[in-house]
Amino acid sequence: MEQSLGLAKMIERMKEELFSPSANLFTLLPVSAYETAWVTMVPDPDDPTSPIFPEYLDWILRSQNALGFWFDEQHGINNDHHELIDYKSQCSNDDLLATLACLIALKTWEINGFSHRINKGQRFLRDNMDKELMNMRKREERGDKVGNAQFRRWVLMAELALVEDMIEKERLVMRDIAFENYGSTLLLRSPSVTACAYMITGDWTYKSYLQRLLTNCQHGVPPMFSMDKDFMMLCVVDHLERLGCAEHFSEEIKHTMDHLYGKWIEEESKVSKKDDDVFQIYNDSLAFRLLRMHGYPVSPRRFCWFIDDEKMLSHMKDNYAFFLGPMLSIYKASHIAFLEDHDLDKAGVFSMHILQKGLMSMKSQNETNISYSSKKFEQEIEHELELTWLARMDHLEHRLYIERGGIYNFWVGKNAPYRILQNNDLLQLAIDSFMMRQSTYRKELHELQRWSKDTGLSMMGFGREKTTYCYFAMASSSCLPLDIDSRKEATKCAILIQLQMISLMRKAQCMNYPS
Repeated sequence: MEQSLGLAKMIERMKEELFSPSANLFTLLPVSAYETAWVTMVPDPDDPTSPIFPEYLDWILRSQNALGFWFDEQHGINNDHHELIDYKSQCSNDDLLATLACLIALKTWEINGFSHRINKGQRFLRDNMDKELMNMRKREERGDKVGNAQFRRWVLMAELALVEDMIEKERLVMRDIAFENYGSTLLLRSPSVTACAYMITGDWTYKSYLQRLLTNCQHGVPPMFSMDKDFMMLCVVDHLERLGCAEHFSEEIKHTMDHLYGKWIEEESKVSKKDDDVFQIYNDSLAFRLLRMHGYPVSPRRFCWFIDDEKMLSHMKDNYAFFLGPMLSIYKASHIAFLEDHDLDKAGVFSMHILQKGLMSMKSQNETNISYSSKKFEQEIEHELELTWLARMDHLEHRLYIERGGIYNFWVGKNAPYRILQNNDLLQLAIDSFMMRQSTYRKELHELQRWSKDTGLSMMGFGREKTTYCYFAMASSSCLPLDIDSRKEATKCAILIQLQMISLMRKAQCMNYPS
């Protein structure tokens, strides 16, 4: 009773945090040391000797660990000394790059006396970066575009660290770092790119974005920040469904999907923006999949326009690493194509080829140097390609997602996927919901096995083998712990039908082969 009461309170609190008008969904975003460092570098226009956001400089000072490096929250390690020692030997390129960015940020404001912190970080880089740079150089020599981009990024960041009183040179290096790896499509979505753009241009639009970033993300800069709350709501709904706890928020999700469908209809007649292909394709394909799965009549033409654009197809093939996120979203959406959705079928086939190419590239990387989030994303792509959607069972999909940490990744660009949703309470709710279903299923199966035994059916032919088999088939098509009576009655009918079929088969055998 106390456990049920605690679960109910948790659900009500999560409803308030996720769906209330005052909900700040950006608190679900983890902190990225790399992105925080870039925003920290932005000077105050009224006092160029100080950062415009000193709060983020404080975060960098607080977050340097005992060994001298910085890591993103998505790695899930703490400052325990022994855990850090173990992690040091597995330090990824992302962590080394984040450390370099934080050191540059501290060097930018070195007048405040950060020398001892900079020296500690530099010692860590000297001890660890040679091996990683060698691995990146090898991948570059093999023609791996991702390795090429990573190596160039390292060189540019190192060059930026050496810049002394050369404002124009510094701006050129900053521009190359930001736009070489991301492209202008991530302006006003990537904090680091937007911070760089503001330092170069002084444009008020970029400053406004950064100010809103601070307002919503005072705990630190996330790996991605979009002012589009509708996109965040899409991700939240998708996350809840993948965790297997969406039924606790059915009314709230229905209200959200009604709102998103209204926006979809409102924008359907507009020409698709093609200056932001990566994000727009991802957003539209995710919205389409969720809306269609909830029964709304939507067309895939919003994001399938590229299938008839030879120039765009060629661009996607040549820059496949940049489009892995949108291609995964399209591939998932293609599973729910109707007979008349020919373009969606074509897009599904194309996205499958891109994902296969990306998977081969990721597998070719050194296992010890691939980031934690990249490895999880690789596993997700592999799972999607190995098992068709119609052959899966929701309950087992929920378990797989939970076992992988309930991490909701967003991949756009050539770097590691961004972990954009993080909430331990939601993960615990998903675990509790899963265990509740398991308990329900065990109880039902026990009752059915007892029924088979009491009625004597378990002793007839293959009856005792078919009870579990038939129940599994019924439960897998009705995975929620609802409709208990109908599920049990359907299982009983299936058992009887199986026995009748066995009986008819035996009669037929006797007729064909008389003794």
